[in-house]
Amino acid sequence: MIFLALSCLQGRPMQSAFDELAGLGVGVQLTPGNEPTRHFDAKVKSSGVPFRTHHGFSFHARVAQVWRDDGACVIATDSVHPPKENTPAAQHFDAWLEQHGDERVLETMYPGYRLGTGDELERAMSLGVTLAVDVSHLFIQRTSGVLTDGTLRKVFDYERIAEVHVSMNDGRHDSHRLLRRDAFGLAWARERTKHGLPLIHEAYLHKATAEMRRAQLSLLHEAVA
Repeated sequence: MIFLALSCLQGRPMQSAFDELAGLGVGVQLTPGNEPTRHFDAKVKSSGVPFRTHHGFSFHARVAQVWRDDGACVIATDSVHPPKENTPAAQHFDAWLEQHGDERVLETMYPGYRLGTGDELERAMSLGVTLAVDVSHLFIQRTSGVLTDGTLRKVFDYERIAEVHVSMNDGRHDSHRLLRRDAFGLAWARERTKHGLPLIHEAYLHKATAEMRRAQLSLLHEAVA
């Protein structure tokens, strides 16, 4: 199923962003970074729109804490980013992964985060960790020289994948650009999401026209056809 991330309209009030995205006829992944609006939780839950929650999303705050300094994951969203390398939680991440890695869905990241290199992805897969595979993050790993062809194939063949995230970037920054047909990983996403695996579009849509938004959804509908 297709979901548009609330971050496609990051910074806008939660309710108006949700309504605008849901109006395109797809589900919505609730992500941090939007301004809270009153009674948003009740309205989402009664809307009938399929939704998922991600990382530091909270119905009542712009962002909620995900990782405590002692390494504990303290949020119950459907998937989370691993901690940033320069945070106290990152120093405890290896131990947490050994003890609790099978309890959460962790997103593939890029240098500067844990699970931001091929070696770390290899270890996570060896432990059976369930992944949210963000192909734009894998592209940054590739262009940074920290993800080999062999490890990329292992990720693409990995069975324990709970979500697939798509957008585009220049290989240096996670810029959430609009998709093109030749976007890195999109062909793989088409195959992996044909049988119900959530496909989550994370490109920024603030300046996209209605026609451009329909074109983005057309690419995604091809993926799940």
